[in-house]
Amino acid sequence: MEFKEKLAKLAEKNKTHFQKLEQDKITWIREVTKLYKDIENWFKELIECGHIVPDYYSLQHVEYEEFFENLSIMELRLGGGPCVVLEPTGINIIGAFGKIDLYLRGHKEEKVMLLLIERQKNKLQWELWRSNKKHDKSPFNKDTFEKLLNEWIDKTDNISEEQTD
Repeated sequence: MEFKEKLAKLAEKNKTHFQKLEQDKITWIREVTKLYKDIENWFKELIECGHIVPDYYSLQHVEYEEFFENLSIMELRLGGGPCVVLEPTGINIIGAFGKIDLYLRGHKEEKVMLLLIERQKNKLQWELWRSNKKHDKSPFNKDTFEKLLNEWIDKTDNISEEQTD
């Protein structure tokens, strides 16, 4: 193959890669935004009465400028106390479309991962991974999130052990 032909093939290959990357960026922004809206809907009643206070902050580290402009870190303050952080880390993740680190502020070393997985063609779903082990994952939904939040509240505040008069 001649140099001219190689360059033409390389240009075509990179054009296709660039188009896919642009579509992946759009998909990631859409899916993270949708997840944040879902979380706000799951806890709408608790947000309205002030028991959960959502807040948003700029990303500190981004792969692509579009992420800095269109995504943010979501924080959920629980009962005026502990703060749960959802921090999107990006789309260059082996075995997943993208990843969000989920942790209790001050305990980042104990983070879990929310992975956006394509289990069926063009069907993405969020999964909660407590580790890289296959058996330590579950679909991410209101129930699994509440269970995790309960664990973290118990760990930090021992609410369930307090006696009320």
